[in-house]
Amino acid sequence: MMNTTAGQDLLLSRVLAAAVGATDEQTDSLRVFVCGSAAPLPTEGRAQACLAVLTPEHYLVVDAGSGSANNLGLSGLPAQRLDGVLLTHFHSDHISDLPAVNVVSWAGGRKGPLRVYGPPGVARVVNGFNEAFAQDRMYRTMHHGRTFMPKAFGRLEAIEQPVESSLSLGDLTIQSFVVQHSPVEPAVGYRFEYKGRSVVITGDTIVTDRLREMVAGADLLVSEALSLPLVEAIKAAADHSGRSRAAKILFDIQDYHASVKDVADLTRSTDVDMTALYHLAPAPRNRLMENIFKREFTDNMVLTEDRMWFELPVGSTEIRIRHE
Repeated sequence: MMNTTAGQDLLLSRVLAAAVGATDEQTDSLRVFVCGSAAPLPTEGRAQACLAVLTPEHYLVVDAGSGSANNLGLSGLPAQRLDGVLLTHFHSDHISDLPAVNVVSWAGGRKGPLRVYGPPGVARVVNGFNEAFAQDRMYRTMHHGRTFMPKAFGRLEAIEQPVESSLSLGDLTIQSFVVQHSPVEPAVGYRFEYKGRSVVITGDTIVTDRLREMVAGADLLVSEALSLPLVEAIKAAADHSGRSRAAKILFDIQDYHASVKDVADLTRSTDVDMTALYHLAPAPRNRLMENIFKREFTDNMVLTEDRMWFELPVGSTEIRIRHE
């Protein structure tokens, strides 16, 4: 069948029917999808920082680093009902795929501009992207028609929030809180609450007292993490080979990211049910690097991969993990 035109067409139609017909069905739960697990250090097979948070009624994306829009699309998430993007800060590896997320959601049938929530400074980011993609919006509207893709719906809409603030979307509440990523200011993390289940997303930060307060009692902590043994080993190799600029960057990043040890201590001291590490610096490329990354793990710590799901059913303490 694979070697005939008729057979190929039949198989293709079956595969596409299954893929296009896929729905985002779910039980009543709070879900987290890892659309990007890597830090900016080059990593094969991983997008930069991005997490999607979903309930049966709402869908939000936290940050949108390079490559993350592709993972969102491959997983068939409901682009047409994307409520917005929450930015933790404005480093390139957290915002570079905003235009791609926007276009896919617009083409999917989103009704209105894509809301981009963030601390002070978010309007500057949004205005820049809107200007850069103004001609793109015009071309797509001209090609597909004003009714199908209204140009006004293809814009990003900045919604600036205080660093410490709260947003309610039905049964979903999102608390923004200050984190420490100096000299990057402002920088925030987010705590999501839905019908008794809770998830905290740190963004980029060292461990602070405010972070401990926000993590306390959470079901799932999704934290960035830097492996000092791996970073120091790569820095030593860069020094040895005369790559002084790379060595300096590897030295500099150590003081404004949480180390694996710090995250493990945070996990123990806050009694969080599970900690999942993302924004991995550096993201492991093989089993050896994974084992080094996990040296200081507690039993309830998990190393994430792109397109990993965490599901927190309502009325339960269970956290289900699956890989696509």
